[in-house]
Amino acid sequence: MTILVSNANGKVGQEVVKALMAAGENVRIGARDVARAGKEFPGAEIVELDFARPETLAAAVTGVGAVFSAAPYPLLPHAELGLIEAAKAAGVRQFVKLSALGVETNPASPHSIVEAALAESGLAWTVLRPTFFMQNYSTMSVGSIKAGAIYEPAADGASSFIDARDIADVAVVALTKPGHEGKAYALTGPAPLTRADVAAAVSKVSGREVKYVAVDDAALRSAMAGAPASLIELMSGLFALVRQGLTAGVSPDVENVLGRPPRAFATFAADHADVWR
Repeated sequence: MTILVSNANGKVGQEVVKALMAAGENVRIGARDVARAGKEFPGAEIVELDFARPETLAAAVTGVGAVFSAAPYPLLPHAELGLIEAAKAAGVRQFVKLSALGVETNPASPHSIVEAALAESGLAWTVLRPTFFMQNYSTMSVGSIKAGAIYEPAADGASSFIDARDIADVAVVALTKPGHEGKAYALTGPAPLTRADVAAAVSKVSGREVKYVAVDDAALRSAMAGAPASLIELMSGLFALVRQGLTAGVSPDVENVLGRPPRAFATFAADHADVWR
């Protein structure tokens, strides 16, 4: 069976590709930039898949048995609605969607709209709803961390951060093993951490002092100026939930699916220490 990964440039998508290839699965990468994807994933089958060009979807899913989709948020819901329709027409069996924790409480959210369409599609489906990624600190926050601080409008709220590698491992199980059809998994790490806890963990492994600096929502919006409005509103809303204490819950779903606990933040930090040095 060939498995299509629709966005291998994302934090989770790239880990899904790595895990599938390591498991010996036949992987097809759908990429907007085919040449770039070929350099990043030598040996994988690369096809053009541009969510902004719906005419590329049908060819990308032809001959595919399962799809992992993690479309960029600003392109939702239309990008994945189109991919679902193309997958149905091509006879795809399983569709695994990367969603977000808590969207089930907001039927109007783009993720919820796609989830509803997927449930009615006739495809076998699995939805992954992760909380904040640990990898946010090893990618977009690297600059501020090297400068000595983490700036977030989280106040003293805690989140049960999850490692993108664990999300990918759950995705691979859902894509390749039976028994996960029609399931929506809440994916968290093993324990809630404040941003001060995160700063302390990064400080410990990087050898540099990193502090958490609480900022307000206006500062977040200013820092994101130029980003799509939908993404700004998403992040603003997520951090409001953090400040209200609504992102500290721990779910058993990672351990139930994988048979092992999710990675701790200390493990993630040790594995990525070099990026902060």
